[in-house]
Amino acid sequence: MNKLLIAVMMMAGLTACSQEAKQETQEAEAAASKAEEAAKPKEAAKPEEKAEAPATEAKPAESAKVDGKAVFEANCKACHGGLIPGAPAVGKKEDWAPRIKQGKDTLHKHALEGFNSMPAKGGNSSLSDDEVKAAVDYMANESGAKF
Repeated sequence: MNKLLIAVMMMAGLTACSQEAKQETQEAEAAASKAEEAAKPKEAAKPEEKAEAPATEAKPAESAKVDGKAVFEANCKACHGGLIPGAPAVGKKEDWAPRIKQGKDTLHKHALEGFNSMPAKGGNSSLSDDEVKAAVDYMANESGAKF
């Protein structure tokens, strides 16, 4: 009797697992189908509409202007907010003056590659070069530069 009960319970468990797996597969297939639909181009433009389209496309999102202040707030403020000794505090012209004199390209290079105790990209390797440069420009400009 015990063996029969165990066998029935195992079958019920396997059936439940099988049903869950089947449901997950169906959900995954539905999500993939939706993704394919979204990726398909919409209705093709009429030939006369194509002729009216400008010859150059809009610039890619990467070349859009990066908000240096937002990058600073999210990534740089912890060190350059004035609490870390040795890190030039934003707004303190005396901290930034010697760095600004080195020029924009040098500041960008140091921020991108790291310098002294500052790691490359401030330790956030997921930042793009443009984001790092925008943050550097923001910090320098807030501290007396005219970049």
